[in-house]
Amino acid sequence: MKKQIGILGGMGPEATSELFSLIIKNTKAYNDQDHIPVLIVNNPGIPDRSLFILGKGSSPVKMLIEGALKLEKMGADIILIPCNTAHFFIKQIEENIHVPIINMIKETARHVLHKFPEIKKHGLLSTSGVYKTAIYKKAFENISSEIINPDALYQQQNMTAIYGKNGIKAGFKTVPRKILLQSIANLQKNGACTIISGCTEISLVIKQSHINIPLINPLKILAMKSIQLAGYSLSKSK
Repeated sequence: MKKQIGILGGMGPEATSELFSLIIKNTKAYNDQDHIPVLIVNNPGIPDRSLFILGKGSSPVKMLIEGALKLEKMGADIILIPCNTAHFFIKQIEENIHVPIINMIKETARHVLHKFPEIKKHGLLSTSGVYKTAIYKKAFENISSEIINPDALYQQQNMTAIYGKNGIKAGFKTVPRKILLQSIANLQKNGACTIISGCTEISLVIKQSHINIPLINPLKILAMKSIQLAGYSLSKSK
C-alpha cells in the first residue's frame, strides 16, 4: 500500500527543500503521477534546538509536536524531520502522535554498518547540540563503532560556519566550507575514516568531491529510506 510522506521542516528551510528534492530525484518515476505525495510543514519559527540544549533558548518541543500533529491531520503516514538536533526530542513528539517518525540517526547507523562494516571510526560534523546530546555516539555504539568529534576549537568554528553572519543559515557557502574542511582535516588526524554530515546544513556545502574519505549524508539516507517505506521504488540511476 502506497503511503504519503510528511516532512516536519523549517529547521532550516533550505535543508527542508533539499530533503524534498532528494526524495524527488531518487524516486523511480516516468511522469508526475509516479511520484510520492509529500506534505510539508515548513515552520522556521520553531525555536533553535541547539540553543535550547545548551541552555540559551526556548524549548522547541511544543512547536515540533504541533507540526507533527498538523502533518498527521493532513494525512501523512510517515514523518521525516530534516534536522539532526531535533531528533533529540523524537520520543516527546512520538508520545503525542499516531504515525511513525523515521529516525534519521538510527537509519544512518544502519546504513554505515551495511555499507562500511569494516570501518569503526567515524568523524562527526554537527552542531554543539548534537555533540552534547551524544545521539550519534549512542546510535553508533549499538553497531560497535566509535564517533569522533572535532577538538573543541574546531567545534566552535563549526557553529560559526552554521550560525555565523557569513554562515550556512545566512545563505553563504564558500566561507563555511573552508571552515568545515579544516574540521574534517582535524577529524582525519584523530583517526576518522568517514565523515558524517551530522547537521543538515553541512550537507548543503560539503560534498563527496571535497574530501578523500567516504562522506555520509544522513539527509540522503533518510530520503532513500522514506521512498521505500512509502511503497515506491528507488531510481536505478541514483
